Amino acid sequence: MSTSERAELLILQAVRLTGVADEGAVLDRALLGEHQVREVLEQAAADGLVEQFRLADVGGWVLTESGSVQVARLLSQEVQAADARAVLSAALERFEQINGPFVERVAQWQLQSTLATTTGFGGADDAAVGALLADLTQSGDDLRSALADLVVALPRFGRYPFQFSAALDRARGEGLRWVTGVGLLSCHAVWAEVHQDLLSSLGLARGRTAG
Repeated sequence: MSTSERAELLILQAVRLTGVADEGAVLDRALLGEHQVREVLEQAAADGLVEQFRLADVGGWVLTESGSVQVARLLSQEVQAADARAVLSAALERFEQINGPFVERVAQWQLQSTLATTTGFGGADDAAVGALLADLTQSGDDLRSALADLVVALPRFGRYPFQFSAALDRARGEGLRWVTGVGLLSCHAVWAEVHQDLLSSLGLARGRTAG
C-alpha cells in the first residue's frame, strides 16, 4: 500500500467511524497533519467519495456510496498486504469477550449523563464513582491486551488503547461525559469505534462474527 493510499484509508475510515465528521474529528482519528487531512478530503470530495452534510447545528463530511466502496477496498488491501486477517479475527474474538461487560456497565450510567443538571458524576456517591472508574481502568487494560498482537500487524489500531486511557483520565477530572458522551472521544465512543473498525476491517457487518 502506497503512502497516499494509507493516508486516504486513515482519513476515509475516520469519516466512516464518526458518521458525520468535521475536520477536527478526522484529525483526532487519522492522526495526520492538518494540511494533509485537508488535502485528502478535498481530493476525496472531488472524486465523489465524501460530501458535506449539515442538519441544524450538526455538520461535517460523510461518506458517499462510492466512498464506502473505496474504504472497503482499501481496508481489504491493507489486511491482505499485512497478512493480518487471522490476527484481526483473533482480536475481534477477544474484544467480543470483554464487550458485553463494558456495554452493560456504561449503560447503567448513560441516562444520568444526559440530564441537563448533571455535572461531574451527578448525584452518584463516591463509592459508586470509584467502582465505575476501577471497572473502566480494568476495561482499558483488557482492551490493550486484546489489541496487542493486532497493533504489531496494523499499527493504526494503536490509537484506541491510548485514547481510551486519555478519556478515562479526563473523566477522573471532568466527570461522566468523558465516559458516556457523544460528539467527543469518550470511553464509550472509543470503544464503539474499536468494534466497528475490527468488523469493517474484516469486511463484516455489525452483528456478524469473524467465524
